[in-house]
Amino acid sequence: MKRLFISLLLILPVMTFAGCSEDSNSPGTEIPDNPNNSGDDDEDDDDSGTVTPGNGKILIAWFSRWGNTNYPSDVDASTGASIIIDKGTRRGTTEMVARYIQTAVGGDLHLIETTNPYPTEFDDVRDQNHQEQSDGTLPALKQRIENIAQYDIVFIGYPNWALDVPQPIQSFLKSYDFAGKTVVPFCTHDGYGAGRTYTSVRNAVPGATVLEGIAIEAAEVPSSETQVQNWLKEIGIEREEPQGQSITVTAGGRTFTGTWLDTPLANEIRGMFPLKATLGRYGGREYYGSMPQRPTNTEEGQLHFENGDITYCPSNNTIAIFYAKADDPDMGQLGMRVIPIGKVTSDLGVFDEMESRLEFTFDNSK
Repeated sequence: MKRLFISLLLILPVMTFAGCSEDSNSPGTEIPDNPNNSGDDDEDDDDSGTVTPGNGKILIAWFSRWGNTNYPSDVDASTGASIIIDKGTRRGTTEMVARYIQTAVGGDLHLIETTNPYPTEFDDVRDQNHQEQSDGTLPALKQRIENIAQYDIVFIGYPNWALDVPQPIQSFLKSYDFAGKTVVPFCTHDGYGAGRTYTSVRNAVPGATVLEGIAIEAAEVPSSETQVQNWLKEIGIEREEPQGQSITVTAGGRTFTGTWLDTPLANEIRGMFPLKATLGRYGGREYYGSMPQRPTNTEEGQLHFENGDITYCPSNNTIAIFYAKADDPDMGQLGMRVIPIGKVTSDLGVFDEMESRLEFTFDNSK
């Protein structure tokens, strides 16, 4: 009934407001009790709001009520809060679209957070938004991305609030110079489409190339991943595989070829070559084990992987090779953040034929 009531309110233009381990510090080769993931992610807040940019050229920034409102822990995801239960984790509909984009093309996620949270009650948020839009208020934001210059493509996501972007989006866009960048808007709504939001984004980023956006009704977000993928293809944005130096990985009498990324973390670990570590198999998906020493050039990391990825997990100081199940709905989502440092490019099927615990050696190609 609450959802119906809110939908009725939205009919009037003046009231239109659509929602979109404990660290192991000791060196050695023992395999930790917990791998670089738990297979589940039951935390509602995974601290995805702060970006520590690494090697990505794509930034996916979004604002929504979820992440900017102090909802009670038992908030009903079926009400007007635009919340989705995603594998046991509550996420906003705009965040879900952001994650669909990241899955398709890569990039760094950034939740745009205001210093002062928005009210919990819908009517209070609606009234505050109308006042902010009328006054041209630019709400203060919690974080600033210090090296946004590294990004060539910036996705900007938001709910349609009174047929325009929420004012925190204006705060974000006016905080940086987007000249020479490609900016791509995406929007969630409750039946009103994008409104004038695309124009507002375009006007806020002089000198940038603004591509055609996408507007998805909030109720359709859970089934919209294919729609997002098709849209990305139409506007010509595809995943750009990072380039790296050739390496070899040997274990159990077998040799694998791969590439190593050119990032501060990857280069630091490469300085340890030939790097030897005892890795154990986990879940028919990865080999992982402790690093001989802890690197210092860490980043925020990510909660997903691609088959072949070689990663470092700062939470438990482990290196891993993911060889399968990236698309498995149960095993493809990680519980601890990992940072890609390389990729195995030879046949990954061989890993299933190997012993469950082996010494791996990572070295430069001869």
